[in-house]
Amino acid sequence: MKKLGLMFGAALTLAACATGGGRSFDDPSVQKLFTLSTPMYYASQNLASQVAQGCARYSYDSALDAQMNEARNEVGRGSLSANSLRRAIDLETDVAQRSFQAKHDVVLGSDDLCAAGDAETLEGSAISALLIPA
Repeated sequence: MKKLGLMFGAALTLAACATGGGRSFDDPSVQKLFTLSTPMYYASQNLASQVAQGCARYSYDSALDAQMNEARNEVGRGSLSANSLRRAIDLETDVAQRSFQAKHDVVLGSDDLCAAGDAETLEGSAISALLIPA
C-alpha cells in the first residue's frame, strides 16, 4: 500500500511538471479524472472527445490525455491495463453515454453539445478536464 502511494505521488509530481498549456494536475477536475477506475476513465475520455467534436467552442486536450495515460500507467490504471478490461470499458462507456444524454437532454453525434460542455465545465467534472475552451 505504501509503495502504491509513493508511485501515485511520483506520477502526479512528474505529470504536474510535464503539463504544458492545458490544465495542471492540481486542478480538481484533473484529479477526479486521474482517480477514476479504468472503465470510468475511458468512458469519460470518450465523452470528452464527443463533446469536443460536437461543439466548436471546445477542443480535446490530447496533451493532457497523453500525460494522464502515462501517470495512470505508473499506478496500473492506464492503457497498459485497458486490454484486459475491454468488456468493462465498453459497458461503462455505454452507460456513461446514456447517462450523459439523459442528464443534458442531448443526443450524442447529432445535437450541439456546447451547453452540455458548459455544464460539465461549471460542474468541474472529470469530463471537463479534457475539454479546452476555445
